[in-house]
Formats: sequence, C-alpha cells, structure tokens
Amino acid sequence: MKAEAIVIQRPERQSTAQKAMFGLVTVTLWVAWAFLWLPLVTLGAWAYGIRDAMTQLHLMDPITDGGDIHIVLIVAFATAAIFTAWSGYNYARFVGKQKRRGNSPVGVAETAAKIGAHTDEAVRLQGSRRAVVSVADDGFMTLKESR
Repeated sequence: MKAEAIVIQRPERQSTAQKAMFGLVTVTLWVAWAFLWLPLVTLGAWAYGIRDAMTQLHLMDPITDGGDIHIVLIVAFATAAIFTAWSGYNYARFVGKQKRRGNSPVGVAETAAKIGAHTDEAVRLQGSRRAVVSVADDGFMTLKESR
C-alpha cells in the first residue's frame, strides 16, 4: 500500500455506491451524536423553567381571557422587530463591500527562504504534482524526489 493512499483521499476515484455508503454512515453517526445530547438538552430545558412557564401561561390560566399571552406576544414581536432592525442596519452598512482583502502573492525566493531550500528546489517543488520531502534536524525541508 502506498503512503499517499492513506494520507490523501481522492473522492473522484470513489464509486457511486461508496459515496452513498459514506453519506449514509455520516448521516447515521450525526443522528446518533445528536441523540446522545437529548438528555442534556432536556435537563437544560427543565433547569431554565420551561415546564413552569408553560404551566403558568397555559394550564393554570388558559388563553380564553387573554391573560399573559399578550405579554408573550408583545415580547415576541419586540424581539422580532429588534432583530429585523439590526439585520437591516448590518445590510445597509455592509452591502456591496468586499468582505475579505486579497492576499499578496508570495514569491519563489521568499518561499525558498522560509523552507530553507535553494531557489531551484523551490521552483521544482512548485512545478511538480507530487513531491517527496524530508525534514532535517534543523527543521528545514529538502526535496528528495519530484514528479
């Protein structure tokens, strides 16, 4: 078995069945992971008093007379208005602006200096599809083979 087969995944070489199986396993594991968190989420909901709030708002005094439900609706609409205003402000502030600045290109000489190689080795490394490098004791790379 080649070393690059272990390190580098090539999804374009996978068959459709392999991709489907990988997706199924991924979804299954995410569902299992979420299922493991459900008891903690339930404990948190109980700790924050959701049960008591539902009892006070609905069971003890149904919505027939409109009691506390008006307060809940007012708070819900106020919260929606605040978030809508905030998102409108951010949209007006950032619309049409470039989100990220471009990186300045790094030259071959700078790259060679950083990896501790000669400029011709850096050019060969940059132009090759695959390269075998080794790291010396001083932390610099040397090019063993390139293809």
